Amino acid sequence: MIKEFKISTEIYSDNVVKSAIADFEEVSSIVFENNNIKITWDSDNEIDEIFNELMNYIVWLINE
Repeated sequence: MIKEFKISTEIYSDNVVKSAIADFEEVSSIVFENNNIKITWDSDNEIDEIFNELMNYIVWLINE
């Protein structure tokens, strides 16, 4: 299953998003292109959880 999320690169810089995705690469297949994050996983609910954790991590990186 693949789910796609649109994010604003005006708020979240490409470099921070790519860095966070690299840190999450062992968790799930995550691709970032054209301001969209595509996550591949077994269930819809778990994809939502992965996305939420990824976004929390991105915000943490921005605030660091």
